[in-house]
Amino acid sequence: MNLELEQKLWNAGIAEEEYSREIWYKIIDALLDDFRDFIGQDFHRDPKIDLVTGNPYPSFSRWIWTGKEGKFPISVTWSAFISGDIVDGFDVGIPLFMFDTTGDKRLQLKTGESYLYFTYRKQSNGRGNWRSLGWFKDEWGQWEDL
Repeated sequence: MNLELEQKLWNAGIAEEEYSREIWYKIIDALLDDFRDFIGQDFHRDPKIDLVTGNPYPSFSRWIWTGKEGKFPISVTWSAFISGDIVDGFDVGIPLFMFDTTGDKRLQLKTGESYLYFTYRKQSNGRGNWRSLGWFKDEWGQWEDL
């Protein structure tokens, strides 16, 4: 991610000036470009971005997904959304839901975990990077309709 945009991300909500929608769109696109490089796969981006620009609690979310290009019985597709808000500094995460392309069934582990979670975190050198935190259960049932 561009260092200037990344610094804006880490300073979101604490900087005196509120960022414009255009700056937020650049930050979100840069995060998604980095995520694409991290997972090694391109994806579609919803043109609609839910965005609250006001300080001290700016936030955003945007859906992303892969197409149904899989033509083999073990092909999968996925749907996810990136979101960011103030938690302990600015926090960015992506819950990702996988689906079987032959039957559109959502995949989950036998133990009930039904989505992968990725996070973009600031490291000790001041730069951020994507990490997978692994599989999670839908504790509150908020994703049952996917």
